[in-house]
Amino acid sequence: MNKDWQKLQSGTIDCLRPIFALMVVGLHVRQYYTDGTESFFDGLYEASAISIFRVLFSVAVPAFFLISGCLFFKKLEDWNTNVWLSKVKKRGVTLLIPYLLWNLIAICGFFITRTAGCLIKGNESINIISVLNERGWFRLFWDRCLYGVVRPDEINLFGVSVGQGTPMDEPAWFLRDLMVVVLMSPIVFFMIKKAGKLFLVLVGLLYCVDLWIPYVGFSSKAFFMFSVGAWFCINRLNMLEFFCKYSKMQLFLSILLLIIASVSFNGNKWIYCISSRLFVLIAIPMFFNIGAWLVEKQNLNCHSVYSAMSKSSFFVYMIHTILVVDAVNWLLTWLLRPNNDAVNFILMVSGTILVYIICHCIYLIMNIFMPKVLAVLTGGRVVVDKKTSEK
Repeated sequence: MNKDWQKLQSGTIDCLRPIFALMVVGLHVRQYYTDGTESFFDGLYEASAISIFRVLFSVAVPAFFLISGCLFFKKLEDWNTNVWLSKVKKRGVTLLIPYLLWNLIAICGFFITRTAGCLIKGNESINIISVLNERGWFRLFWDRCLYGVVRPDEINLFGVSVGQGTPMDEPAWFLRDLMVVVLMSPIVFFMIKKAGKLFLVLVGLLYCVDLWIPYVGFSSKAFFMFSVGAWFCINRLNMLEFFCKYSKMQLFLSILLLIIASVSFNGNKWIYCISSRLFVLIAIPMFFNIGAWLVEKQNLNCHSVYSAMSKSSFFVYMIHTILVVDAVNWLLTWLLRPNNDAVNFILMVSGTILVYIICHCIYLIMNIFMPKVLAVLTGGRVVVDKKTSEK
């Protein structure tokens, strides 16, 4: 019996969405318990935190870019200006509107957390307006960093600032950079048609050394991964079928690159940058293979709970840094009083899971009582039941 690769690929993507969303939550929870100066050789828990929360979880957002590139060119019969404009208009609903709304909610959340923090700690009220003015009100929707401030992680291997600032809702940088790539999609289509694999190799090399247009919103990660996904659909190849051919090699190389990247963190900058980005490139297909196995052999998508988690993944991704992460981490540190690395690691794991569960529960509640609002916030990713909306 021939396998329906297209159906399996669609199911695999649905299966991986909550896994990748959980990883993104973990990336942001980690920031509360590590300061970025840790080394792989500092101890077991530091090594585990680097390997899991910094290197392994970094697969998530690039995977979303790859999936987006694949879906953007899915079932493409022709390519012209009208087709491109039609796709851009649709992304206005699925990307631009949620992007603006979530950043507006994040600004409101900033007011709440800063005011509450002053009240709880008994500090004098800070001038929140001046804090926002320092960054520029409208600029917050694109980049919340202070004017002229360049963070160390924005400097690439050649000493050039690559502009990796985030908007007010930190995870929304994915939508921001995706919208930029969508506008550049005619270039992607043209180069894939004319240069094929050579185009991917050249862009892939730039991605590996993090060399790209040095402005916020332009990301080598976004452009390359989107292009890889686009390459499969434009050439009418099934991405999952291609990945499954090299599953054993992917597993071996992923483990090897994970070790190299983890060991070299805060060590050799060149080795860490290249190995961590190669790891992402190899590990994404590995996760697709794992997802296909979970769908095909374990029927994971048939479970109602997991199916609901798949539907809520975008909502969880966008909301978790707005109040939820702060509240959960404050509660956990207040309860457990971390005083060693072992407790910190436990807090990272438990905090990640707890934040995800809370965000998912908020989604479920809104899906019952505010389905129309939820549909707008998720860019139409939630289908509003007509009977429910009429009540």
